[in-house]
Amino acid sequence: MNFIANFNGVILKIEYDLMAKSDTRSMWIFLAIILAFLIILIVGRRMSNRGKTSLSPEQRRKYNKFVFRRMARDIGLEKSHTEMLDYLVKACKVKQPFLVFSNAGLLDDIIKKGIYSLDHNRDMGEEAREQKLSLIFQIKQIIERNSRKGIGIRSTNLLKPGQPLVITEESSGQYALKVVSNMRDMLCLSTPHNRAGHDFRWRKGTRLKAHFWRDSDAGYSFQTKVLGYDTIKGKICVLIQHSKTLRREQKRKFRRRPLEKPGFFFPIQIMETGTGRKKKRTAVVEQSKRHLGTVADISAGGCSINSLNPLAQGQLIKIEFEIEHGTRIAVFGKIKRFGKNKVRGGVMHVMFTKVSGRYMNRIYSYVYNYI
Repeated sequence: MNFIANFNGVILKIEYDLMAKSDTRSMWIFLAIILAFLIILIVGRRMSNRGKTSLSPEQRRKYNKFVFRRMARDIGLEKSHTEMLDYLVKACKVKQPFLVFSNAGLLDDIIKKGIYSLDHNRDMGEEAREQKLSLIFQIKQIIERNSRKGIGIRSTNLLKPGQPLVITEESSGQYALKVVSNMRDMLCLSTPHNRAGHDFRWRKGTRLKAHFWRDSDAGYSFQTKVLGYDTIKGKICVLIQHSKTLRREQKRKFRRRPLEKPGFFFPIQIMETGTGRKKKRTAVVEQSKRHLGTVADISAGGCSINSLNPLAQGQLIKIEFEIEHGTRIAVFGKIKRFGKNKVRGGVMHVMFTKVSGRYMNRIYSYVYNYI
């Protein structure tokens, strides 16, 4: 009897151990399945959110710091830019903050308010102010450059009155004009001025090349010709032919704006002293070889200078000019390209090599029309 009782006890113990192990294994399998399901759900949700490039109106109204920073990163802004933009959006109490990445008008509005605030902050040092201004202008430049997704325009019939254009004529150089009126059969522009500031006229049929920058889009160029002259809205205007073959130019990294201001430029020579490891190269500005020119247009990356005494391609130069009266700017650059005028002189296309933060901010202010 004892043997049978002991045998039954052993059998019960084995059955209990097997059931306990089976229950433990099932529990771990069940937990693993649940965990895997949750991981798949989270990863799938993040992947689907990553593919969303637009937000609904309700999402645009509701500010989300994580989403805002992710959109800023995707468009090319660095951490310092994002923090500044986030501060401006909150300080200006923007109701739809996500629109700053696609609405140029809204972005300009908060940037102007940020500049105004910095200009009137008397507790901030000059160096700190210029650094913050530079950060704000970089935000504008990066968003504008990386948010061009439209197909643009194909005809000058879509240009609006007030649109600035740079007109180039082979024999007389470049001129900064504006659209006065856009008619069905022609484009009416403000009259060009000569160096003395007097109006002058091109002959009917004169071939012209035009270039303009379209906000939040790109630069465009087209060929046209003079159709005649007429009085439009009380002003003498030059009438030019419409073009339906605009060339969209997105190669430029920086927006350009016509300037047409006189300036001086000086050649720079590289002097070498010493030999071997002690050899040193020093840039020397030749102040005695000053030349006069006209800064035709300007960007944060360079400018074009029209002069009767241009320097050769590859020459290093120093340029001094004014954007506003009494505000002198000095920059250093290198002549990348040179184009001859038909009669005399030519246009030097200069790439900036060294510009102080303060002067660069003045250039940004002018180019983006924040002055």
